[in-house]
Amino acid sequence: MELIRELKRGAFIALLLGAGGATAQGVRAPDVQWVPTPQEVVDQMLELAEIDENDLIYDLGSGDGRIVITAAKRYGARGIGVDIDPERIADARANAETAGVSDRVKFVEGDLFEMDFSDATVVTLYLLNSLNRKLRPKLIEELEPGTPVVSHAFDMGEWPPDTSMSVDGKMVYLWIVPARLDGRWEVSMKGPNGDEEVFVLDIEQDFQKVNGIAETEVGSSEIQEGRVQGEEVSFTLAGRSTPARQFTGRIDGEIMSGTAEDQGRALEWRARRQATAVGGR
Repeated sequence: MELIRELKRGAFIALLLGAGGATAQGVRAPDVQWVPTPQEVVDQMLELAEIDENDLIYDLGSGDGRIVITAAKRYGARGIGVDIDPERIADARANAETAGVSDRVKFVEGDLFEMDFSDATVVTLYLLNSLNRKLRPKLIEELEPGTPVVSHAFDMGEWPPDTSMSVDGKMVYLWIVPARLDGRWEVSMKGPNGDEEVFVLDIEQDFQKVNGIAETEVGSSEIQEGRVQGEEVSFTLAGRSTPARQFTGRIDGEIMSGTAEDQGRALEWRARRQATAVGGR
């Protein structure tokens, strides 16, 4: 992850130096009327995202730029604000200059639904429920697993937040982009004596929630309490003829690995995806 962040830092610097005044041409009218996010809400959004100097934050619908400007000034982060309104872009650039962070932030006039923000390590929003839900597939598919997405006031519909809280009567929501886990996995689990168990695990994923069935030599087991947060996964396998086993691990593309608690024993396990489910989250 540190290597990824360093590469993104270099890409940001090149973008900042090479296209600082770039604007989109012929973009449509704003979807919402701009209303500034209160500073106390801005502060809580950044705190929830656990932002630091290594982050590249995108604020989609950035208005006067206060979120990315605060991130740069307080945490040393880099930021890109995206807004379709040229007046808001001009205000944000002037505010960044006044705050002394023009070398760390950039404001782009453009359509956030067409914007490439796949290099973001944090995304912030203050849009509408309908716009959040329209944007949701793009966030999940394009952002790296583990990326925090923070919204002021509006939710993501069927995608439940990982955390939510009220700040002076205003709601703030946090989602952690989950790795894609759905599909068929071949699992190999090794015991302390070197014995190996191999079985197939079929997983269905609904955002952070994980369900599925494992077919083993002694029968079927169902996934219970399955959850994925970023690249971390946890679930319990339990069946009528098999004792409950608790799995924790990490997802890295087509590979999962971790440890399982099996009747007091800690077993190592590793899985490789054999097929990806059609559809998914």
